[in-house]
Amino acid sequence: MLLTSQFGNPMAALCWNIRKGKGQSTVNVPYFNIVTANVLTEGIDMVTAETMQDTNVQVTLNEVGAKIILTDVALEDDKEELQSIGGTMLGNAVAKKQDTDLLALFSGGTNSVCAAGTTLTMGHLAAAKALLLGNAESSGGPAPMPYTIVLHPFQTLDLVDVLTPIVPNLAAASQSWQSPGINFSEEVLRNYQIARIFGMNIIEDGNISISTGDDATGGVFSTGDQGAIILVTSRDWDVRPERDESLRAWELNCVGRYGVNNYLAGWTINATSDAATPA
Repeated sequence: MLLTSQFGNPMAALCWNIRKGKGQSTVNVPYFNIVTANVLTEGIDMVTAETMQDTNVQVTLNEVGAKIILTDVALEDDKEELQSIGGTMLGNAVAKKQDTDLLALFSGGTNSVCAAGTTLTMGHLAAAKALLLGNAESSGGPAPMPYTIVLHPFQTLDLVDVLTPIVPNLAAASQSWQSPGINFSEEVLRNYQIARIFGMNIIEDGNISISTGDDATGGVFSTGDQGAIILVTSRDWDVRPERDESLRAWELNCVGRYGVNNYLAGWTINATSDAATPA
């Protein structure tokens, strides 16, 4: 017996992960403005003081959960296997919910590259990196590195298509930083994957939804602690059984509590592009 394969939860490991303290229903993560230094005149007092001002980013936490009911009749035949499978299914459901909540934050990025109905190119990803590095101080300043690219597999296929012409020897002659002496395009041909480009890791996440117009919204963002996307966890999800005697069944309940938010919108780039099903 096999479970339906799912895409996992890659976004959680890429975020700024914070554990909520006791007594908090929300978590506040402020950031400060910049101050300006000026030329001084000898013997003249500085009369103008700079102002420290903080901007608060609030993360609201919610419970997220799922439930499966296993009747006594169903359990009489194969209790242990059904309980184990049910627990795994519930855990996968909550993990997917968290991943999609985090992916939805890409739409909150200040800047965007590519567009709906447009084929994603390496030039768009290079532009995304430039936008992160050149983010104005008034919008939080340059996004801290490292950066990560998260795309639907149908989006990354367009990048592979660019690098795999009919005659491979006519491909771009840039050298791979992973395999010196091997043409970058030839490496993509050999492995059918692009793991890293312009110093940024590429993660494929099939939980990114595809619209009715065959478009998907990925993102390029500052990754890790003090990065662009915040994930605050109050309670890790787990599966707990509860007996319902009148129903003559066991409930399997999986519940966790977390919250997500963009820290600085200028540190996330929206990468919406065509994601038509390959033919």
